[in-house]
Amino acid sequence: MNPYRSPTRPPRRDQRSAAQAPSPAPAAADGEAFRTLDGQTLWLRPVRPDDVEALQRGFARLTPEQIRLRVFHRMNELSPQMLHLLANVDPERGAAYVATDADGEIRGEGRIYVDRTLDGAEFALIVDPALTGKGVGRALLQRLIAESRRRGLRELWGLVLTENVAMLDLAAYLGAAREPVPGELDTVRVRFDLTDPRIAAGG
Repeated sequence: MNPYRSPTRPPRRDQRSAAQAPSPAPAAADGEAFRTLDGQTLWLRPVRPDDVEALQRGFARLTPEQIRLRVFHRMNELSPQMLHLLANVDPERGAAYVATDADGEIRGEGRIYVDRTLDGAEFALIVDPALTGKGVGRALLQRLIAESRRRGLRELWGLVLTENVAMLDLAAYLGAAREPVPGELDTVRVRFDLTDPRIAAGG
């Protein structure tokens, strides 16, 4: 299933009177529109250097449990240095995408970290708590799969705590295999074989 849809372009300004002219489109509309399972429209686009403040606000909305499941430990805030790194991705080393709402607020984020020696990439994913279970994570992960394939990588993988059932179910739904991590009973490795055409990808 392809969740991405370009928003309809409005008629040219010179085709309508000043009274009919719409307000400027939100910055979020710069990306590709998709609908959540409950009918909301979000936009998917690459992260930008000017996203620092939006990333900070998005992090502040996460629950402590979400943060622990993402980074495997407690974290109260992102440092200015970390925010700069998150908003300024080296294209040779990875890629990052955000799902934004009509106000430009970041409601989900997905990243890959490329390891050319392994011909693969590690992924990380997190979604605003108000939008979990509504297809945002799926849209982001599909885009990460598509981006990894575009780069000619052979696999995409991530480490997931065994208690993170939602992430494990999403990965399985899109075709990931589940592998044990030696010495870490509370963690599994989910792996997408990008050479397998059955692996779901968007875009």
